[in-house]
Amino acid sequence: MDSHFLDRRYRILKVLNDREKAKTYLAEDINLPGKQFVVKRLYLSTSNPQNLTILHRLLDNKLITLEQLGQEHDQIQKLVAYFEENEEFYLVQEFIPGLPLTDEILPAQPLREDQVITLLSEILEILVVVHSRGVIHQDIKPENIIRRDSDKKLVLVDFNTINEVSTNFNSLEYIPIEQVNGNLKYNSDIYALGIVAIAALLGLPTNEISHLRSQKNRLTGEIVWQNKDLKINKKLVKIINKMVRFDYRKRYQYATEVLDDLKKLTSVEGEQQNQHPKKLFIAMTGIAGCFALGVTGWFFQLPKSESNAQKKLYQEGVNKYDIANYEGAIRDFSQLIQLEPKNALAYNKRGDAYYRLGDYEQAQADSSQAISLNPEDANAYYDRGFALYELGKYKEAIADYTQAIKLNSQDAYAYYGRGLARVQIKENKGALGDFSKAIAIKPEYTEAYLQRGILRRRLKLRQASIQDFDKIIKINPSDAKAYYQRGLTQVINKQKYAALKDYSDAININPKYIEAYLNRGDIYSDLGNKIEATEDYNTILQLDPKFIAAYIHRGIHRFSFGDYKGAIQDYSEALKLDPNDAAAYNNRGNAYLELGNKKAANQDYSQAIAIDANNALAYYNRGVIRAKQKNKQGAIADFKKAAKLFQQQGEKDSYQDAQREIAILQNKSVAGKTTRPKSGRREKKGSRE
Repeated sequence: MDSHFLDRRYRILKVLNDREKAKTYLAEDINLPGKQFVVKRLYLSTSNPQNLTILHRLLDNKLITLEQLGQEHDQIQKLVAYFEENEEFYLVQEFIPGLPLTDEILPAQPLREDQVITLLSEILEILVVVHSRGVIHQDIKPENIIRRDSDKKLVLVDFNTINEVSTNFNSLEYIPIEQVNGNLKYNSDIYALGIVAIAALLGLPTNEISHLRSQKNRLTGEIVWQNKDLKINKKLVKIINKMVRFDYRKRYQYATEVLDDLKKLTSVEGEQQNQHPKKLFIAMTGIAGCFALGVTGWFFQLPKSESNAQKKLYQEGVNKYDIANYEGAIRDFSQLIQLEPKNALAYNKRGDAYYRLGDYEQAQADSSQAISLNPEDANAYYDRGFALYELGKYKEAIADYTQAIKLNSQDAYAYYGRGLARVQIKENKGALGDFSKAIAIKPEYTEAYLQRGILRRRLKLRQASIQDFDKIIKINPSDAKAYYQRGLTQVINKQKYAALKDYSDAININPKYIEAYLNRGDIYSDLGNKIEATEDYNTILQLDPKFIAAYIHRGIHRFSFGDYKGAIQDYSEALKLDPNDAAAYNNRGNAYLELGNKKAANQDYSQAIAIDANNALAYYNRGVIRAKQKNKQGAIADFKKAAKLFQQQGEKDSYQDAQREIAILQNKSVAGKTTRPKSGRREKKGSRE
């Protein structure tokens, strides 16, 4: 075999590895002379043609994702091709000239602490992207981390996800117990990377890792690896210990969490941000971020006539602002204004601080004063525009953004702000134009793509909407909001499984993304995945016990599989938090009705109507009860009210149902046989933008 060509084009140069489950070659493509690739032959655990077909299909799905990953991230080994020959599978992968990390982690030659932190950070950044695509590497170890010759960056190679079909475990030293048991988690990769870090800090080769893992605390079962002679930052030790916890539930759940703790440890990022305040503001998104951008360029353009004391006072205000001490900043800028009443910059900065504190009236007043002192200042109009936006004065905000654009036609943020305001007053065409103009000026303006994508979805331009979210993900694969919004669009397109993946990707990036859990739970519920849906709703309530929608949605979910008492408990919890939630009363009434408690159901429907006189569902449901109680006139009145409201709301099917009920009660003939529903109608689990 080794002397032949593979797929009639790959000439084998040498065998790189020959393991029980896979054999790896270095090969040359005869169609691309001098171009070398890694070709892996997979030994599958079956020879049954039917099983091979199934395995082939599984591989196709996994390999498509791996192809995309290699294209998206420069530090992930590219999958070039794959083929089948003589009922055997082969993968053709990019050859990375360089040395594996095994050449850096040498016996009794520990790496420095800073080297290990850099190593961890670099691989974790890659894992954020990998995990966001729903992929788990499954075989992180020094051998699969290559230091590329060309730029000395670390490259992650040899994803074991492609070998799942052959149940391949090569290096048990780096594999956590849940993976061995077939219960693979995203943080299984984090565990493996933690073991790599320990090996690097101790100077342990792979064959000694197994001895390390046997040194466990008898009470906790955790690995004991640090010793008194090892001088390492205690915070780094704490981070690594959390990476390698035996119980995956007590481990870091996501790569982003480890990265955050490493950044806090080094504090380098914070120092850089203090040195470059403009860079900090550019990194911010949304209304508040754009507002801050408006005055960034003014930070140090103080009037030449200003005294050293005034300069110092201004700088102290800026310093306090930068560390989010907005009250202190306001005091300093106010003192400066007393000393120099015509200092437009001081008004602008004080207005920015008021904005941060949510005092939009004062922010507007200060921006107005800055404009009166300097009518040609585009930034002041821009800042006042955002204050007006927050005050709900959208037309006035649009006028200010327009003035800012006249003074500076290349201000992408002013177009973006005007687009937001136009959305609020339903000037959709103008808003689309503004977002598009912002993107034309600033092609990687992800927030503008996001808002344009949301608006396009509302306008039923769904394919264009998805393209906007795709663009964001291409620019920044770790943008959780883009995955979430694309998921909402997929649901409208009835692509539930695609939406499920998008919500999961959003959660992988941001483990506290409540709305993503809520919408994913709803899809699981619709698909009949009872346990998964319940877990998502429970997770929300762990993150925020006062999140009313989670109780409502979990109540609807429980109702759907007959847990009426559980549904009542959820709706009751929602009503404790908001006694004026008409939907909760209506849905709880349905649950009471299922349990045969007509009196309680009737009370809940009546309460829903008292709160919301336009609640068509509550009128309809109360009509059902009144009909069962032989209250014919009361039932007819309720159904008539429901029919009128359904018609106004464009609910044609519900309108026809109400009309049929009226006809039955009035003993009129109706087309088709009508059966009155056993239970009331409930609120739908609407998606949350």
